[in-house]
Amino acid sequence: MKDLDLTLDYMENARFNYVYGAAVARMESSVFTEIELLCISMIYHKFVLQNGPRARYMSLMQLSKFLQLVLHITNQRINRRIVFFVSDDPDCTDPKFSHERHCTLNSFIKMFSVYFSDDMAVRTRFAFSIYDEESVGYLNREQVMRFVDEFFTGDDEDEIFEMRADMLELLFIKFDKDKDMLISYDEYCDVVRQQPELLEFLGVIFPSKVQMDVIGLCVNLLPKIG
Repeated sequence: MKDLDLTLDYMENARFNYVYGAAVARMESSVFTEIELLCISMIYHKFVLQNGPRARYMSLMQLSKFLQLVLHITNQRINRRIVFFVSDDPDCTDPKFSHERHCTLNSFIKMFSVYFSDDMAVRTRFAFSIYDEESVGYLNREQVMRFVDEFFTGDDEDEIFEMRADMLELLFIKFDKDKDMLISYDEYCDVVRQQPELLEFLGVIFPSKVQMDVIGLCVNLLPKIG
């Protein structure tokens, strides 16, 4: 295809087309068109280039910085959880790939597909998976308190403790419909269907509409914005 990025020389563009064009062609289905996938791949490629001429993968540190600086996911607990969840790619068998250090192109595109999705089922599943740090399918009081702890800060420890405890009780009154001291995925979905603003009830996971429009413009995902 025609050179996608004029900041790269002829050989670099040729290498990009050879490596990523073939990777995109192998993708069975996606919410993105082929040219959109190539545009996302170019962003991924720019990160890979920073890791040296022989690098093949984006690092988890780069993914974390992308979330923090571009998508404004600044809560470190949530940021780390998104990195862990998004970068999981059991299908990658390349011996040079490390699950502890790398993010594949497929994982990077998966993240974009979630963030640009208008499907509430996709968004609720992703959000709950991020909050469910132990990957058990429900949230107990200890798990929820880890997030609530970061809602309130200050010098008065007694007041902060009371505010955190009150918030924990309010959240379980709202979400724990069967009163079993657990918030299940179904309970979470029932509440979010009625009150979509509670999708991110334990902290920001999704960029704002304005941020996504800027990202869509920069990555040339024009049909996905507006």
